[in-house]
Amino acid sequence: MKESRRACLKQMMLSGASLFAAAGSAKAEAEARTGAQSPADDPFSATRNQRMTWWRDARLGMFMHFGLYSVPSRGEWLMAVEDISASEYAKFANDFHPAPGSTRNWARAARDAGMKYVVLTTKHHEGFCLFDTKLTDYCATKMGPKRDIITEYVESVRAEGLKVGFYFSLMDWHHADGMRCAEDEAARRRFVEFVHG
Repeated sequence: MKESRRACLKQMMLSGASLFAAAGSAKAEAEARTGAQSPADDPFSATRNQRMTWWRDARLGMFMHFGLYSVPSRGEWLMAVEDISASEYAKFANDFHPAPGSTRNWARAARDAGMKYVVLTTKHHEGFCLFDTKLTDYCATKMGPKRDIITEYVESVRAEGLKVGFYFSLMDWHHADGMRCAEDEAARRRFVEFVHG
């Protein structure tokens, strides 16, 4: 029986919480192995103030959602909001063909608007990867455009002198363990391995 949208969203939030907990557990394990226990021991803390100063000074950046949901153009939560099955939703990949040069146009528009950085979804909740990966065929290099959109994006944004950012969703409505990981330990381990991979 098909789950209600509310049950689906609740399950996704639990799945996300499970992954965050796993990340915290992995961090604690790494700290135990390396002896790093305070912020001063964090390899990134030495540059934190410098990085945060840059970010505060940059002030203006662009966050772009882009994925299969761009085909029907009804929002990035389309799959959940309209209760579309993963198999039906995956058909959008057949029509997902970003025009060559799109990323150059985005980067140019961002620079012209005074942006200092751009963040792009590499994989949103729908689970479709805009980059090349060996872990799934549900990606832009194997379906739809058959090219790596993220590589194009990075090259375009850097060519305009802007900083590059990535957004990778921990939720995954396509992966078989994406929903099960909140309640099934074996599924959680498999899904965490997939996400880290």
